[in-house]
Amino acid sequence: MAADLPHLPSLGFVGTGTISAAIIEGLVAAGLDTPILVSPRNADIAADLAARFATVEIAKDNQAVLDGSDLVVLAVRPQIAAEVLAELRFRPDHRVLSLIATVSLDWLGQATAPAAKVTRAVPLPPVARRQGPTAVFPADPLVCALFDALGTAIALDDEAAFDVFSAATAIMGSYFAFAHTITAWMEDEGVGPDKAHAFMAQMLEGLGSAPKASPGRSFAELSDEHQTKGGINEQIHRAVTEKGVMTNLDAALDGVLARLRAGRGK
Repeated sequence: MAADLPHLPSLGFVGTGTISAAIIEGLVAAGLDTPILVSPRNADIAADLAARFATVEIAKDNQAVLDGSDLVVLAVRPQIAAEVLAELRFRPDHRVLSLIATVSLDWLGQATAPAAKVTRAVPLPPVARRQGPTAVFPADPLVCALFDALGTAIALDDEAAFDVFSAATAIMGSYFAFAHTITAWMEDEGVGPDKAHAFMAQMLEGLGSAPKASPGRSFAELSDEHQTKGGINEQIHRAVTEKGVMTNLDAALDGVLARLRAGRGK
């Protein structure tokens, strides 16, 4: 269950993409009535947010977002971060929350000077439903309270650990691709698409609730509990393990982590 929303200063979003929209949806659902400024760069998403939520206003440009906000959320792509931030004038009293994946806290501190407070976070789309786990570095009471209201904040004191959490988020697309592969197989075997989708969606929702229902059990223990020796679950697990799927996943995560840390040199 998400925590109560803390008192927040005025909010502004530089970069109005999927994650910004998810955060705003979650904050409004949590009862936030603070005015929210969004940049106009993604016109469709900005217009949709402004149409749905009375507290959301589209600023004329990125600098107008800063001028009208105390807490500034940076949600631009890493490839354009340097270009975008170079054009902005931050105030000493600005609090900056960066969602930019590959740039370090030191680099952000220089790019947003003279803003005195900079925090990094890696929220996920489920924050829109107040169900998102969000890694935060460094630990900041206001930012942690914000993301606790949108799910669960995980405060970190080590940027290297933050990189590991960021890398772990890279499995989202593969998670749904796994489900798609199964439903497509079911359809090939003659099952209707609607029934296959409904079945897989409900099964994943039920399995996803198991860790919370059994907080004392590790994922390895849950894996063992969900496969009977000699049964069909063990058969699938053995097959994917022998094909090197788990080992390949480790290697893929290593690759993402290396990419994140290489980018942090920016």
